[in-house]
Amino acid sequence: MILTKKRSFSDALLKVIEDKILNGKTNEVLHLVPTNRKARALKKEIIDKTPARAVSIIPIETIFTLAEKLFSVEVPLSLASDAASSVLLKKAFQKNQLEYFRSFSKTIPQGSLDRIKNLFSEYKRNGITSEYLLRDLGKTGGTEKQKLSELAKVYDSYCELFRQLDLYEIGDVIREVNEFSLKDTAERFRILFPSVKIIYAFGYSEFTNPEISLLKKLSELPGEDLYIHLDYQRNNRGLFSAVEEVKDKFEKEGFYSYPFTGKGNGNKLSGYLSRYLFNEKKIEKKNSYEDAVALIVGKNREDEIIQIAKKIKTFLAEKNVPPNAVCVAFHLIQNYSGIIRDVFLQYGIPFNLTDRFSLNTFNPVISVINLLEVMATDFYHKAVFRVFSSEYYQPVNAQSSDIYQVASKLRIISGYQTWITHINHFIDEENETEDEILSNKNLLSSVKKEIESLYSLLKKFEEPMTLRQFPERLLALIHELDFPVKVLKLSKEYEEENIKSLTTFIEMFSNLFEQLQLEYEQPESQKFPLKYFLNHLKTAVASTRFNIKERPGYGVLVSNFEEIRGLNFDYVFLGGLCDGDFPTRFSPEIFSYESFSESEKKHVTRERFLFYQTLQTCSKRLYLSYPLYEGTKKELSPSSFLVDLKKIFEVDEVLINKNEGYIYAFSELIQKAAAQNNMELLLNIKSENEKEILHEKFLIDKTRREHPFEAFAYNGFIDAAAEHTAGLLEKYSGSDYSISQLELYAKCPFQFFLKRILKLTPFEEPSEELEPMEMGLLLHAILEQFMKTVKKENLNLQFEKEKASQLLFAIAKDKIDKLSVHSSLSFWEKEKILGVNGSKNDSILSLFLEKELARTDNFEAAFFEVPFGRLRNDDGQKSTILSLNLTSNAKLRGKIDRIDINFDEKYFKVYDYKLSGKKPNEEDLQLGISLQIPLYLFAAQQILQNELNETFLPAAGIIYSLKFSREDFGPDEVKTVNRKSYGKAGAETRDKIIQANQDLISHSLKKIDALITGISAGVYHLSKLEKREEKVCRLCSFKSVCRIQEIEDG
Repeated sequence: MILTKKRSFSDALLKVIEDKILNGKTNEVLHLVPTNRKARALKKEIIDKTPARAVSIIPIETIFTLAEKLFSVEVPLSLASDAASSVLLKKAFQKNQLEYFRSFSKTIPQGSLDRIKNLFSEYKRNGITSEYLLRDLGKTGGTEKQKLSELAKVYDSYCELFRQLDLYEIGDVIREVNEFSLKDTAERFRILFPSVKIIYAFGYSEFTNPEISLLKKLSELPGEDLYIHLDYQRNNRGLFSAVEEVKDKFEKEGFYSYPFTGKGNGNKLSGYLSRYLFNEKKIEKKNSYEDAVALIVGKNREDEIIQIAKKIKTFLAEKNVPPNAVCVAFHLIQNYSGIIRDVFLQYGIPFNLTDRFSLNTFNPVISVINLLEVMATDFYHKAVFRVFSSEYYQPVNAQSSDIYQVASKLRIISGYQTWITHINHFIDEENETEDEILSNKNLLSSVKKEIESLYSLLKKFEEPMTLRQFPERLLALIHELDFPVKVLKLSKEYEEENIKSLTTFIEMFSNLFEQLQLEYEQPESQKFPLKYFLNHLKTAVASTRFNIKERPGYGVLVSNFEEIRGLNFDYVFLGGLCDGDFPTRFSPEIFSYESFSESEKKHVTRERFLFYQTLQTCSKRLYLSYPLYEGTKKELSPSSFLVDLKKIFEVDEVLINKNEGYIYAFSELIQKAAAQNNMELLLNIKSENEKEILHEKFLIDKTRREHPFEAFAYNGFIDAAAEHTAGLLEKYSGSDYSISQLELYAKCPFQFFLKRILKLTPFEEPSEELEPMEMGLLLHAILEQFMKTVKKENLNLQFEKEKASQLLFAIAKDKIDKLSVHSSLSFWEKEKILGVNGSKNDSILSLFLEKELARTDNFEAAFFEVPFGRLRNDDGQKSTILSLNLTSNAKLRGKIDRIDINFDEKYFKVYDYKLSGKKPNEEDLQLGISLQIPLYLFAAQQILQNELNETFLPAAGIIYSLKFSREDFGPDEVKTVNRKSYGKAGAETRDKIIQANQDLISHSLKKIDALITGISAGVYHLSKLEKREEKVCRLCSFKSVCRIQEIEDG
């Protein structure tokens, strides 16, 4: 159908246009098309048709670009970016006193911001003013009326901000052009297109009212003939009802409609589709267009794309189809763009992906924002971690993992001064600790240097800045850190995208803050804090999208349905044809007026016509595809449009996976060879070097799977004598070992290798509350000082209970007060120690006194927090046993919480204070994965011999639970004979218990010797424990890099 103001019309229109092209008169026809992509394709098509393929002027525009050029003839046009529009919308909300949207005056959720911004843009495109909106309020009531009234106010403020800053959106430009007089429009048009005689608009299915007004004005220009070509079939309202509405609107403006089919696009399905697709009239017989339409069904979205890729690969390899003759399109391309990139790269398919990228998903931009977040949040730990984990900002003095660990150990949450003060405290502190992080003063100093260096870099943003200063300083920061060079070096497969993201970001924030200066009469006198700029910047980044420049004629086009309208390809794949993707589910606009909201019927009609348009883009064969599941669980339904298409077509499913003779990608070759254990398949690899490498990898993998504990380097058996590993293991030969290190190795040598050799440390979030270990250290310190004072002052707890209680609580209060200087103790933790609700009787300290008063044995508390090996006690004194040697290569270190002695019978007990009170069982003792009690017994015996010059025998090893629970609190003996404790046993049984403890010591020392030998020899295989899941794997932080599950699965 043709719409024109002319009273007559000839079917020869297209021939007239064709003749002008063939005769080199392309400048006499202005083509109006719906998309820029169609404009580019049409330009190429016209160039190919012109004599000698040489042409100087080809007038092709969209309605918007035409309006933009008409506007800009006399005055430069300043178009608002999505970023600027989002920032101005936030300002519009903040300018108004709102009740319904009162929360939006501070923060607007990004989803709501985008929806309202798009809604306001649509209002402008449709010529709707705030006054018009306010007049429509009478149709509503209650909170709905309040909501819409406030939206009208915000919309008015939004439009006013655009006027103040002299910025425009698409709707603003068309409105301005429509306000030009006919004479002014004609003069501008003639300046732009002096030779144009025919204006031909085609490919459209709908127009807004302002667009219709503009086209009407163009039709009235002297010397111009305007023709609007609409695809229309009178007898199929189910498909063409929206086009019919457009026809009626133009006819009301004085246009005439004439039947016109045009020359078509070479698609043999077009006529049949226009007559029968979505037509309510049933057809008697389905038509079968052989090889015209096929169906691909994927298990999920990834499988769907893999099948499409395989089919395309077949075209390219067998039919020599040029890649640019193939198109893959989706309605919601964002559901597929990531998968497309991965799969097409894997299958070696060249492609042009036209999806618009979100600026806030690219690492260069994220890294810059994270840097500003550090200063804006005063070195909040998460912001600091994000910066140090970025590849664009690498620490020089310390590793990023060290910085994480220092923050976690020192419980640093935020504050630059807090970072420096806490680190300085531990650098200056003389007390030794077994903690590898806190005892390493060089490491602490290095972390401090990194924090100071970061502060020095960002200090320029600390003070308030003008709208000119901030972008200048931000640009200086980007160049100071050499971001452009780093983007080129660090980008691998996405160089172009990363480079474009950075340039788009710089251009965006430069323009944004330049435009915002127009809001103030004297912008140089207006200064704002960093948070103001960061807030605007984050809003702008979240709203900014960009495209990569298309490479003409390169690769398979991957785009969305809107973009491919009017184009033509040999082979087209329309993917994602499941309900929810296409058609999309109708969702009424919650922020819009009912009278302007799209009805469900109109929504469906619009998407039906889009489906019809995409079906016509194929000239040889069309493939329709959909996934059965979202992921693995959520079942998806085929598109209702696909169901409607099957009513008029015979559509055969293509079973691509049945062709097992093909290998489509290198990764498939590897997978197939591995699954079949077939090395001969590797003969298909051309590179001899690559073939040898893969062959070696297969042998390694096979050995690891079939013999997981065989002495083999890739099973964790490292050659300690080898040149490249000697340095790594050398320091563990003849060094001092802690009990926790040995227990870790006994449980899982591989975990020991990761934690102690490679020093991999899972990130632990810093907590403002006291960690269990710190709580334990605090209680240790309190009890140690209390017991030492009792012994020194010879207090009798039975007769001086009150004095002892006062002493204990005074010591605790003093320790807690000192701790609070560099740490924070929660209210509940203080309550547990000093007394719940102020009641001393309801406290850990009170429970401890009760247990001490209840003792009836003949043992005396004699030694407290006794170090052995190369440790010092809390007073800074060296261990009495400097080197606890077991064999020539085994040295141990540790600290015994308490030793009680029976001086009469020459027996002793060792105590291990624990918050949890968990006691080792006999199995753990025999396996050597619980060594603390037997090693304490062994060390205590040597310490007493050294200190008292007498031999004492081990009566018991005791776990002393400090858990705040009357039922669980107190000493619990580790039983070695018939589950009997030393205190309740008779003389004969006591002798057996002592002997059993001696045997346990001997057994554990042999275990320790074997463990240290394994560590020194480089034996770091997976755990061999039968109950490894329960004892090791369940709470392991290294599951993601461990292959134990692979072994267990066979």
